Parts: sequence; C-alpha cells; structure tokens
Amino acid sequence: MRMLALFACSAVLAGLLSGLAGAAEPTSGTLSVESGRGVVTLDIRGSVLGRLAGGVLRVTDQTPNDRFTPLVVGRKVTQDRVNAKTTMYRGVGLRFRMLGGGYRLVMRGTGIDVSAVGKGSVVLDGEPRFLGDDAGVYSLDGVDCGQNPELCLQLPTEPVRFVLGAKEQPGGGPNP
Repeated sequence: MRMLALFACSAVLAGLLSGLAGAAEPTSGTLSVESGRGVVTLDIRGSVLGRLAGGVLRVTDQTPNDRFTPLVVGRKVTQDRVNAKTTMYRGVGLRFRMLGGGYRLVMRGTGIDVSAVGKGSVVLDGEPRFLGDDAGVYSLDGVDCGQNPELCLQLPTEPVRFVLGAKEQPGGGPNP
C-alpha cells in the first residue's frame, strides 16, 4: 500500500513539474517497467521510483551539488562507493527513489519495477530465463504497466535505446 501511495505522489509531482516547464521546453517523457528481468539503464533528468527484487543497482548522481539525493533501501543491502558520484547497491528487495536532479541508473536483476518521468534516454534489455519466457513489460509515454500490464509491450531481448521527452517536430513526430 505504501508503494502505491508513493507512486501516486510521484505522479502528482511529475504533473506539477511538467506543468512548470515552459511551453518552448521539450515535454517530459514517462517510462513504466513491470516485472522486468534483465537490464534497464536510465540516463535521466527528472524523477525515478522503483524496486528491484534481487540484483545490482548502480546509481550515478550526475548533479551531486544540487539539493536532491538518491535514496536506496532494502534487505541484505551492501553498498560500494565506486567514485565520488557513483554507488553500487546489491541486495534483496531494493527500493529506490530519485526525485529531481540528474541520474544514471543501471538496474540488473529480477523483479524490476520502475516508474520514471523526465528527459533523457533509456536502454531496455530483457533476459528471459529460457526461450519463450516472459522478461517483463514496459510502456513509454503511455499506461502504467503496474495497473494495466496487458496494454504494455514485452521487454526486448536485445538492447534497444529510447529517448524520453523528445522535442516534437513540426510534422508531429519526435526528433531522432
């Protein structure tokens, strides 16, 4: 129930943040991943909420001098500082929250559930256990996969890069 409330609060916050952006600014994009297995890489300026059932989370704070700090909690968590901006978290039941600022996150493992709002890029690489297995679902600028997984797409089994918050071209399509 807490996680649902946290996601609801993030949706409200995302709406407020996108409403504050100027009309000339590119719009914020959204990402939703549910029950992911494999690797999800986010390079984003915005907000991210998520959990990782088991695996490794690498967080690089690209704006370390701002007022925003990443929060990561869980069971059996080990934390290793890679450098002044990057920390690796390993454990079970990792939950994380990054509100505001710029971050690069690499989530590798099982049970990847992520909701993100902002501008940047994402690389999705699903790793099913065996041929025909489900590697999870995702949605870009669409539905919440936690609420409506049947409306979401299967995670690709080869790395695929997407842009979040792409500026619209006059013809209506996003910039490459």
